[in-house]
Amino acid sequence: MALELIPSLDLLEGQVVRLIQGDPRRRIVYPVDPLEQAARWAEERARWLHVVHLDGAFGASGASAAVIARLVREAPLRIQLGGGLRTLADLERAFSWGVARAVVGTMAIRDPASLEAALDRFGPERLVLAVEVRGGQLTWAGWQEAAGDPEAFARAWAARGVRRLLYTDTMRDGTLAGPDVEGALRIASVTGTRVLLSGGVGTLAHVEAAVQAAAHGLEALILGRALHEGRFTLREALERLRLAEPRGPG
Repeated sequence: MALELIPSLDLLEGQVVRLIQGDPRRRIVYPVDPLEQAARWAEERARWLHVVHLDGAFGASGASAAVIARLVREAPLRIQLGGGLRTLADLERAFSWGVARAVVGTMAIRDPASLEAALDRFGPERLVLAVEVRGGQLTWAGWQEAAGDPEAFARAWAARGVRRLLYTDTMRDGTLAGPDVEGALRIASVTGTRVLLSGGVGTLAHVEAAVQAAAHGLEALILGRALHEGRFTLREALERLRLAEPRGPG
């Protein structure tokens, strides 16, 4: 299975930002237009865009909802949306905008019956379960609360029909220190699901290191701060991915 590279936009108060380790007090603001940025990534052969509604994650509506609706309507990419999707009504609204996939996390902990209903209503291919970890513990509610075993949590939901997980080591997120490939593969191993990995990608070497994991359940790598800061381009990452992929007999 080829690894998918997915650029991301984190939105807070209508701005493109990056939070260091999920802390809203440690934010980097990028003066870019979200739609123009999405169009550039589409030109560089992105197929998906991962959008995080940080206002929603922190329990506020904010100005980002209108930006997200415009992205879904106008960006030439399929949108995967996370952040603050905690009720069936939230999911209905996101899908009414045209979101292709929705990422849920807190719902699975606070209202598991609604997530089971969502799996039935929308289908497992349209839902992604967030498995967010801090210090080995499961975290949720915008990474403000933490308790529980992430592997047991992921395994239980895989048994209920979840087919795709988004794994994030929150202590690496926004740090450029490298993603937790090993943690993502542990989750893939215990669940048998497809796993997307986010948090910490800072170099092309990090991209290359994730390539081998694609054979063991890693479906996608999400790229954020490194792209915003020009540490490499999406086109360069895709080329490194192509060169690093195992060659068949020939």
